[in-house]
Amino acid sequence: MQPSSPSAGSPASPSRSFFEYLAVRAGEQWFAVDVQATVEIRGPETFDRPGSEGRLTLAVREKALRVVDLRRLSGLTPFTYTCPAMALVRAGVDVIGLAVDEVGDIESVPRKQLRADNPLGYVFCSQSIAMPDKREIPLIDPMLLISA
Repeated sequence: MQPSSPSAGSPASPSRSFFEYLAVRAGEQWFAVDVQATVEIRGPETFDRPGSEGRLTLAVREKALRVVDLRRLSGLTPFTYTCPAMALVRAGVDVIGLAVDEVGDIESVPRKQLRADNPLGYVFCSQSIAMPDKREIPLIDPMLLISA
């Protein structure tokens, strides 16, 4: 589960004029994850039984990864023991599973569309992407997922 680039988990270089992100969905809300933090995209998954701390985990190549439920974090009915899709993302030195309803495409937007605010108020997002149709797509900060 090594990232495809040595800078995975770090924001993309500001010198690049475009920002690439992986689109993920919880309920009807679309979110963005920096493609540099994305390690792997997986299909339907069944979680392991919660550990002593009650946290969801997933065994991937014999390693237990913490699972963060994007539905629960978004105020929706959480997943129980399965999810339709999962993105593995790097948060610092850790890799965590992000349980989602759907993994969309890798998108690219001009860097000028990144906003240093979070207008929708999600505690696990520190920025957003302003879209041409006036929508804002919350940008997930993997480090904030750890404490969410």
